[in-house]
Amino acid sequence: MKQLWEPLPEPLEPFVNFCAYLMREQGLAESPTKQQCAVAQWMEHGPDRSLTVAFCGWGKSLLAAYYWFWRLRRDPNEKILVVSATALKAADFTAFCLKTISEVDILQCLTPGPDNRFSNIAFDVGPATVEQSPSMRGMGVQSQTTGQRCSCAVLDDCEVLANVITQLKQERVAHAVTEIESIIKPDEGQLLPRKILYLGTPHTEASIYLRLVRERGYSSRYFPALYPKERDCYETWLDPQIEKEVTEDPSLEGEPTDPERFCHEDILKRQSSMTKSAFELQFMLNTRLATLDKYPIRLGDLIVTDLTGDALPETVVWSNQPDMRLQDVVCVGMGADCFYHRPIFINGWISKRETWRCLLSIDPAGRGADELAWAVIAEYAGNLYLLESGGTTLGYADEILQHLAKVAKKWDVSYVVSESNLGSGMFTQLLKPHLMREHPCTIEEVHNSQRKEQRLADVLAPVIQQHRLVVNTRVIKDDYRLTDEDPERGYQRSLFFQMSRLVAGERGCLPADDRIDALAIGVAWFVEATAQDQERTANKRQEALNAQAMEAWMDETGAHVDALALGWKPSPAAAGKSYGGVTPLTVGGR
Repeated sequence: MKQLWEPLPEPLEPFVNFCAYLMREQGLAESPTKQQCAVAQWMEHGPDRSLTVAFCGWGKSLLAAYYWFWRLRRDPNEKILVVSATALKAADFTAFCLKTISEVDILQCLTPGPDNRFSNIAFDVGPATVEQSPSMRGMGVQSQTTGQRCSCAVLDDCEVLANVITQLKQERVAHAVTEIESIIKPDEGQLLPRKILYLGTPHTEASIYLRLVRERGYSSRYFPALYPKERDCYETWLDPQIEKEVTEDPSLEGEPTDPERFCHEDILKRQSSMTKSAFELQFMLNTRLATLDKYPIRLGDLIVTDLTGDALPETVVWSNQPDMRLQDVVCVGMGADCFYHRPIFINGWISKRETWRCLLSIDPAGRGADELAWAVIAEYAGNLYLLESGGTTLGYADEILQHLAKVAKKWDVSYVVSESNLGSGMFTQLLKPHLMREHPCTIEEVHNSQRKEQRLADVLAPVIQQHRLVVNTRVIKDDYRLTDEDPERGYQRSLFFQMSRLVAGERGCLPADDRIDALAIGVAWFVEATAQDQERTANKRQEALNAQAMEAWMDETGAHVDALALGWKPSPAAAGKSYGGVTPLTVGGR
């Protein structure tokens, strides 16, 4: 295909003009929008290490593909690496590029020849000289980069929630993108400068894009969906044109920055289908959300240990010392809230036979996107113990009601508490026959009228902040499996994701809140028990044991045995308690 090569026409040498030509040829638009022109100029004339942050659906991938075409039409010996979040997305990107080459006249000279490499992963353009590295290669961000070489790397949406939801995954992605620096070719007097370009949308408050700017010196431009009212969160990164326009005309605040592509009604529809924090993050690009005042629950304040339900700790003490961190349990908290902690001290275990107050709390949400969620909570000495948590979208099916009855039997619960807001108590009537067969116990209903988000924060935050909630390790591990089974939506149903993203008083802050609601119902049931002090309870128990031991020692039963041995008639008024001075010591036994 070298004989078909011809230089790019001079009017198309500016990248903005090149984008406009391709858009018209593909029937996408007559010309780029104002913001697309700004990004195109930033990609062409910006620094060699740059970051472009734009909202979801803006068209970043399209510009990334056009930039790839533009560099190859300027210099067919360019070696370009395109990195996406997954290998599948990278393959889709490569397939789009091949299809576009075959359809657009000025790109057909790039068509791979019969002797060139050609696949959906990597290929050479026809005019390119033969080298080890292909003209274009697409790969996932976690793919192997050893041995690759490129003159330009374009990282398009390499951060998605599925690969950065935990601190460990964030570190893996951060390490993977660091490797890109080592595979860029050195300057050799080429026509175009060597570049690493990032285009993306932040998906967490601790986005890797922030680390690129703060730790690796990347220059960045932010293009939010609306003219922002508060601009401090962008520091110096807001697009200068957007900042200039809103400064000169404050009435633009809250209006679309790219009305040619997204009108006000379109953005309102998207905003109404998302939580406020998600919209701020993914459309307004505001990553300054992770504050203790706004997110009152930190997963690091939980105490995590193994619980079997046979006994509960008499005294348990939390610590955030580094050696108390659980390295083998994945934490989905935000920012620095990236570790659960084991107890630094446990003093004794109280057997289930001695005392056992256990509750099964249920949030009967129903079918569809909502879950029917449950939590099993035990209480001793003012501490609450989360033994099991779960949920299902199968609603009130018989197998679900039967499963709940078996859960009640498994943990030997004393009470079952269900929210009565939906169905006017119908759920409890459906559940009763199953409980009567499996595990007869008291079943009650509670009614909540307070705004849900505020109620959840008011109930759970004080208990967790004072380290009164102890979580079974198995609960956390089972909960995290949701993200593996459904990487796109599973995190929304995760109990601990819901806990760490709860915003006090903000309506609709969680995409799903069924599991945290079931937990809050159970915690609220034991609200009076949290007034206890575990040290005082332990001291009282020890005093009772000492008193019982003294009573047994002073009991006259031993003397009665001697009287019988001597043939004397013992006094019937004295009731034997120690059976010869020996008896098991229990307090509060059932």
